[in-house]
Amino acid sequence: MRGATYLNDLYWLLILILSLACCGLFIAQAAAQPNDVKVSSINIQGNKKIELPAIAGRLTLKPGDPYTQENVRGQIKILYDTGYFEDVHVETESTAQGVSLVFVVREKPFITEIVFDGNEELSDDKLKEKITIKSQAFLDQQQAKESAEKIRLAYQEDGFYDCQVIPIVQTLDEDRKRLTFFVKEGEKAKVKTVTFDGMRAASKDEMFKVMATREWVPWYGLVTQLKLPSFLSDAGVLKREEMNNDVERIKEVLLNKGYLNVQVGLPAVELSEDKKWFTVVYPVVEGEPFTVSEVGFRGNTVFEEPELRENLRIKVGEIFQRQKIRDEVTRLNDLYGSKGYAFADVSPSVNPNAEDRTASIILTIKEGEMMRIRQINVNGNDKTKDNVIRRELRVDEQDVIDTPSLKRSFQRLNNLNFFETVEILPQQVGPDKVDLNVRVKEKPTGQFSIGGGFSTLDKLVAIADITEGNLGGNGWMGRIRGQLGQQRTLGLITFRNPYLNDSLTSMQLDIFRSMTNYITYFERKSGASLTFGRWLSEYVTGSFSLMAEQLNFSDPTADAPEIILRQLGNQTTTGFRTTLARDTRDYYLDPRSGWRTSVGFDLGTPYLGGTNNFYKYNIDIMKYTPLPYDTRFSFRVRYGAAEGLNGKPIPLTERYFVGGINTMRGFVFGRAGPVTPSNSLIGAAKELIFNNDFIFTISSEAKLNGVIFFDYGKGFDDNEPVSFRLRPAAGLEGRWISPFGPLRAAYGINLDPREGERKGVFEFTIGSLF
Repeated sequence: MRGATYLNDLYWLLILILSLACCGLFIAQAAAQPNDVKVSSINIQGNKKIELPAIAGRLTLKPGDPYTQENVRGQIKILYDTGYFEDVHVETESTAQGVSLVFVVREKPFITEIVFDGNEELSDDKLKEKITIKSQAFLDQQQAKESAEKIRLAYQEDGFYDCQVIPIVQTLDEDRKRLTFFVKEGEKAKVKTVTFDGMRAASKDEMFKVMATREWVPWYGLVTQLKLPSFLSDAGVLKREEMNNDVERIKEVLLNKGYLNVQVGLPAVELSEDKKWFTVVYPVVEGEPFTVSEVGFRGNTVFEEPELRENLRIKVGEIFQRQKIRDEVTRLNDLYGSKGYAFADVSPSVNPNAEDRTASIILTIKEGEMMRIRQINVNGNDKTKDNVIRRELRVDEQDVIDTPSLKRSFQRLNNLNFFETVEILPQQVGPDKVDLNVRVKEKPTGQFSIGGGFSTLDKLVAIADITEGNLGGNGWMGRIRGQLGQQRTLGLITFRNPYLNDSLTSMQLDIFRSMTNYITYFERKSGASLTFGRWLSEYVTGSFSLMAEQLNFSDPTADAPEIILRQLGNQTTTGFRTTLARDTRDYYLDPRSGWRTSVGFDLGTPYLGGTNNFYKYNIDIMKYTPLPYDTRFSFRVRYGAAEGLNGKPIPLTERYFVGGINTMRGFVFGRAGPVTPSNSLIGAAKELIFNNDFIFTISSEAKLNGVIFFDYGKGFDDNEPVSFRLRPAAGLEGRWISPFGPLRAAYGINLDPREGERKGVFEFTIGSLF
């Protein structure tokens, strides 16, 4: 039994050993098999736009290479990395030579155009600048997402924090796809509340006058739609880039109230959950106000201390104000500059005393040397002759340089309107010598325009105009103008020489002819005037004109008043017109500051051969006051009166027609003066007009301004006494200094309309300033 058992066990042991040997052999053969299998062929399927060589050239696996899973996965990764395909997979087939591989690819959408939908606040061009994805390329999903995020951030910078941007691929046809960025702008987030934590010395309103960050007020929405200036329309918009500047602006306000130790931190900004409102909190530590204990001068030898203190605006004992120090530095620089010390330097120092809360102000002056002008160099004037420029300069060679005179020279050259830019730069060439470099950039001074339009006075009108403001580079002005309208036809020739033989005397010749339909009557007028002017001082001019006019009044209507019927037929006016004016405006075409005051007296006399006998006088005063943010206020008052002499009536051409864009906006021409019961115009014997304009810049590059106005005036009949019971009107106006002349368009509202009067009037005019 034992022997049988032993043989049985030996049998099963041999079976086990043989089985293990077979398994080992099978495993070894299986492990050795891949090294023996080769890639027999490689094919690519599914490509449409990309050619086969361009794809095959990227593959590193070639026929005859060993076939392994790692090799195949490597080729798939290579194809994905090209960025052309959104799907790649492999199909295999065993052949006698090895394994045949087929890479099946699906190309990404090919974007032929990129469009934006839903964007109203930001233009397509601006959004195109933000995105990185391009058309005529395969879609890169990551770039599409990044571009959508860049668009969203662009909107966020503009205040739209709730903006959503979704990129979607739309199929145009089999080969063309469109990538559309759908924009849901949402509402612009606005500043709901601005808090100054710890501030007691100033009000919010004081801060908002100087800050860029201000609270939203509902009427700003209308201001934004009207596209009024940024200082109005941007109120309530958060500008993070301005916050550091706002911190300094807050400090400046408090420093001007004496708080020398004021500290203002960066604001905390919170956005509401609905992403529509901001809350902004500025931390402020005011400290205590300081007063001025002393104002002293150091380094002065040219001026005695009493001379420096003569116009000093800082007073001992008053609250410290930093702005006054800046004003004093400017005043002292101008004072020294007026004596030839053009490079004088004034350095202020403030020394606070914390114990008694006072501050001493010391103004240290480095006077330098008195400078004389060695020579004046004029550059950039290719057309304009040197003498035309030099006669406007208020300094001369070998003169002591005079800073106020340099500023005035700049104003006068700018007012010629011959140059785009004017620079007057002193260059030190010796210890006490400078060269004055006058650099100008000329602009076209000739204008030719031909066209038509609609004028509120002339109705349909065709205009041809040729004007040259700088004839031959001599500064002469020549003009030929023709106008043909439904109610007025005009021809005008003008020549002006502002400096006869480079003297202070000017000469102007005007020849004109016009025909005007005043509805109630028809007027024909032709004539000429010769005007001589003279500079009487730097800002004062006088003029004397000899005039001769041939007049004819005809075709009265059935309801024409007696004052018109008495003057029908031919008349002549001969006499003179005189004017005395003072003009300190900084820039005539678009003033920021200064006065213009004029008085005039006209006389028509038969002693020179005419039939009309009258006198007429007028006063015209205008004041421009600069305001913050490139705004200004203009106030103008005019009074005029005419009187017939020796029993003669006031000629119709000399009466005042109050109403219209040049007198009382909001009224039809002449309707703010006397009219007959049948509503016919007769003109006024006297006028009194007040014009109040708030002017703001819409575009400085385009020379476009907006005006909010209030007019208060009236024309008075012959026997009507002058009073302040005048007609009111208000409205909006646009002013454009266009290439073909100044253009004005106004809409005025009659604030107290009478029966038969229009409540609102739109008017425009070309070629004159108000």
